[in-house]
Amino acid sequence: MDALLTDSAYQSILVLWLAVLVDALWRWPLSSHPLTLMRYLVKQMGARVLPGKEYPPKQHYISGSLAAVVLLGPLIVCLGMLVYMAEYPVFFEVVIMMTVLDFGYQRKQFGKVLTVVGKNKKVLTREILSTIVARDCARLSDVGVAKAAIESLWLKFLYLYCGVIFYFVLAGPVAALTYRLLLLTSWQWHYRHPAMKHFAKPIRTLMQWLVLPPALCGALVTLTVSHPVKGLQAVKHCPVGDKTSRLLALFGAVNNIQLGGPAIYHNKTFRYPRVGSAELVKYSDMIRAKRTILSAMWVVVSISSLLLLSKTL
Repeated sequence: MDALLTDSAYQSILVLWLAVLVDALWRWPLSSHPLTLMRYLVKQMGARVLPGKEYPPKQHYISGSLAAVVLLGPLIVCLGMLVYMAEYPVFFEVVIMMTVLDFGYQRKQFGKVLTVVGKNKKVLTREILSTIVARDCARLSDVGVAKAAIESLWLKFLYLYCGVIFYFVLAGPVAALTYRLLLLTSWQWHYRHPAMKHFAKPIRTLMQWLVLPPALCGALVTLTVSHPVKGLQAVKHCPVGDKTSRLLALFGAVNNIQLGGPAIYHNKTFRYPRVGSAELVKYSDMIRAKRTILSAMWVVVSISSLLLLSKTL
């Protein structure tokens, strides 16, 4: 027990597993979750300092950058000092990781979509889906709902779950917190919103680089627990070279489903390529996709634990 409280590597393993177990077994109510308050603050900050359309793009870039620094900087610094000065920092590290590793909500909402998607309750299904995607859901078919739900769960596994764990292993809980708050901000100031096109560009550009390492690690782990040859071939033959399309192509191929295609944001249609397989998504594919992600989750946690354990050797 003394080793757990004094050795930083053992502490990190303890923190990681407690956060993972809480995420797996308990759902923190949204009404009292700290990130709910952060979403509100980020949204209000964006609405307050967003320049008008008459201002040039450069002014939007400056405002977006300063807004993120002013809002997130003091919080991250204060929490970092609290952890650094605490006699038993492991307690605060556990609380931080429990807060930022909130992938359980995404799985819960996916499960709700899975429950109602085949019961002809289209309005309810779209309402549930709208809580986990940024796109317009009103005109989605059952296949479109299933596809959007799978894409959301897959990408958030890579960006949220793998991202938080990656930066925790790399640099500790404050780094994981910083990453998670930046990710939250980039999602709240969504670049597909017409008014946010330029305002959100600085933080979106930053996040495009920050998500790359964890997304690559998560994708490689997923290949190992599924069909690596199919996945690699799909990535190689993806018709476009952007990160999201390649990741969707990989996941679609290993689950033998078609992902991608047109998506509507704020009444404007964006035509993304269809990638993966030629097979349309079925109910059974949603179950298989969730199982693939769950398998990859535990492999990610196991590898991360081994990396932390190696620091003690």
